[in-house]
Amino acid sequence: MKHLKVILIVVATALLITFVVWPVKKQCPNGPCTTAPDAQGLVRTYYEVQPLGAVVIEDVTGQHVAVAYSSGYDNKKYRQ
Repeated sequence: MKHLKVILIVVATALLITFVVWPVKKQCPNGPCTTAPDAQGLVRTYYEVQPLGAVVIEDVTGQHVAVAYSSGYDNKKYRQ
């Protein structure tokens, strides 16, 4: 019975850590969303890939958490 309790604690801890560090792509965090269309008709949209835990903290507190796995711009075709 004691081994089962230890195994359950280890599994629960692993699931919690996985949940907190799961990568989430967030469009336009705290800034301008898109640029004006360029000559090819593309607009650039800024994104950050952040841990899910940071996204939840940002949503709850309304404050930007400066943790990101990566960031960049997506090019999308502009439609009128």
